[in-house]
Amino acid sequence: MRKAIARDTILDAATIVAQRDGASRLTIEAVAREVGLSKAGLLYTFSSKDALMSALLERMIDKFSARVCPNEGKSERGCSDMRAKLDAMLGLMGEDMPLAHAILVAGAHNPALLDPLRNHIAEETREVLEGLSDPVGALVLLSAMDGMLLQHLLGLPPTDPELRRQMLERIEVMISEFEVRS
Repeated sequence: MRKAIARDTILDAATIVAQRDGASRLTIEAVAREVGLSKAGLLYTFSSKDALMSALLERMIDKFSARVCPNEGKSERGCSDMRAKLDAMLGLMGEDMPLAHAILVAGAHNPALLDPLRNHIAEETREVLEGLSDPVGALVLLSAMDGMLLQHLLGLPPTDPELRRQMLERIEVMISEFEVRS
C-alpha cells in the first residue's frame, strides 16, 4: 500500500510542476524536488520520464472517464452521452490543461506514449456510435469537440472568448437536436 501512496504523491507533484512551471519544465529532477525525493528515489517508482508521463496520461484518462461516466456504465444510456463528454472536455480545457499540454509534448517526443489515449478514444467512439440511427452526425459532433479541445490546447484560433462561447452554444444545440433524433 505504501508504494501506491508514493506513486500518487509523485503524480500529484508532477501535476503541480506542470501547472505551475509549464510543460517544458516537467522533468524528473523538478518532480523529485517538488515531492522531496532524490532523483534516484523517484526513478525507483518511475524508471523514466516516459514511465512518469504514461502514468500521468493514465490518470488523466481515468479522470476524464469518471467525468463522462460517473456510474461506470450503469446509466440508462451507458457511457455514450455526448453532453457528458462535452462537460468532461470543458473540464479538461480548464483545470487539467497544463497536464494535457505536458502529455502532448511528451507524445510528440515519443508517439507511442499516446497509444493508451488512442485506444481510449477509439473505444469511446465505438460506444457512442453503436446502435445510433445517425452515427455520422454523432461523429461530426465528436470531431467538433475534439477540434475545439485541440485548438485550445495548442492556442490556435479562435481564441476570442466570445467566439468560443458561441461555438459551445452551437454544439450544445446540435447535441440537443441529436438527442431528439436518436
